[in-house]
Amino acid sequence: MKWDSNKYKPVQSASRYPMLPAGAYVAGVKDARIEGTDPDECLILRLEIVEGEFANYFSRRYSHESANASFSNQYQTTYKGDFRVQLPNPNNTRRQHPEWDESHFNHMLYCFEKSNPDVPFLWEQINNGGYVFLKGKYIGISVREGTFNDNPYTKIARLEVAEDVRKGLVKTMKKMDPRYSDGGSQPAAGAPGPSVSGGFTMVETDELPF
Repeated sequence: MKWDSNKYKPVQSASRYPMLPAGAYVAGVKDARIEGTDPDECLILRLEIVEGEFANYFSRRYSHESANASFSNQYQTTYKGDFRVQLPNPNNTRRQHPEWDESHFNHMLYCFEKSNPDVPFLWEQINNGGYVFLKGKYIGISVREGTFNDNPYTKIARLEVAEDVRKGLVKTMKKMDPRYSDGGSQPAAGAPGPSVSGGFTMVETDELPF
């Protein structure tokens, strides 16, 4: 049988959503929640790009992949805009260096406070009322490229100051070394910010569409 060359040609499957390019973006917090149990609690930030060409990327991708998952029943859909921050605890059983958690947590607070200068005493509000105060706030994100089973992908790897992203001051992160690029959801290390201290409160929040 001779195939029609005009009908059959190499085309990427329509079920695959275009990959978000590596780079820096301004995002908003749709949700902030705590997962896990003490001493291994983790803050989950549900983020969405709110400015530029790729605004609403994570929501559009989730809707697209959910529709295809319902149709094909081949894979489970996950929201690609979630970012995990391990809460500092010297008794953490999952990390060998709790000081890293403290450094990354401080960096997160620094980025949030610099990204939302109109919100006074942001850390004090979080510390007194829980992470619900992060909902609706702005934050910058660095999206980094990696490879998993020879397939390229990108993920949120680091938080940034939103205004630095707007000014083009945030350089695109280098592609992850394939030896350590596993396609997981754990973020890469962030630079340390100012030192803070305080307790943590579990919160539950609803979605906030941007």
